[in-house]
Parts: sequence; structure tokens; C-alpha cells
Amino acid sequence: MAKHDILYAPWRKKYVTSNTKKESKNPKTCIFCKAPKEEVIFSSKKIFLQANKYPYGEGHLLVIPKRHVNQVIDLTSKEREELFNMIDLSVYALNIFMKPEGYNIGCSIGDVAGESIKHLHFHILPRYKGDVAWSRLCDFEVVSLSPNELAISLKEIIEKNKLAKKFNL
Repeated sequence: MAKHDILYAPWRKKYVTSNTKKESKNPKTCIFCKAPKEEVIFSSKKIFLQANKYPYGEGHLLVIPKRHVNQVIDLTSKEREELFNMIDLSVYALNIFMKPEGYNIGCSIGDVAGESIKHLHFHILPRYKGDVAWSRLCDFEVVSLSPNELAISLKEIIEKNKLAKKFNL
């Protein structure tokens, strides 16, 4: 496959052609502020967890403040505490479910950093030896675990292992 070949990904069309970035500036139209309850894997008072609808790889999760903020420095101390506890819960649950060898965890703030939604959110990406090299060689990823299947499995793991209590959520 040549570097600039195009792979057809019909599931991304709605996202790519939408006004998501513009709409996400306003809490009344932001996709995270109005996230359907069935898409939420777990929710605390200030933060919620969901599977990325357009994952970069299997197990791609998002940790999102309920309050519409776009800067880490705008988080309250309680939001910051719950956010990092939710990241810990996510990693713990993914370790049980997928047993990754590592993680990429982070967020993008600002257009130059690649931000696509103007509502702070952290990405949790399970990683495996060789997966980065494969995607760089081939310029594509194959994801076989759907966000819905991921959500169902992680909800069960969180409940079964009492992770809300374990991570003070």
C-alpha cells in the first residue's frame, strides 16, 4: 500500500463530515455534554468513561469531565482527583480484559495539538509490542473489537471487581 492510498472507512463518514468541532464549543450541542447514557461505561459524580466511537485501536477509551471545560487548568481539585482515579480504573479494567503490554494516555488541547472536540477528554490506548511499527508500515489499523462490545465487557469487569470502591469513585 502506498503512503497516500485511501482505505474506505464508512463508519467514520458521519464524524468526518459533521460539525462536531464547531458544535463541541457549546455545552448545549457538545457530543460529550449530551452523551447518551447507553454509551457511558461508568460514571462518577464529576467524570465519565466511554469507549471511543472512532477508535485508533482496540480498547480505546475516553475519560471525560461532565462539566464542559477544555483546559486541564480549569478542572477543580475534585474533578482532577476523579479524572485520574477514572484513568486508573480504566487501566485496571483493560489489564483484566485485554492484558496490554503498555498504554498511551493523554489529551490534545488546541487545534495545533490535534484537538477535534472542544471538551477536555483523555484517551486511554492499550498498546502491544509491534503494533506501532505495523501501523507505520501499512498506514492503517484493523480493529476487530467494537466499542459496544468493549463497553459491555468493561461494565461487567467494573461491577464484578467492585472497581468503583477500589478507585474511590
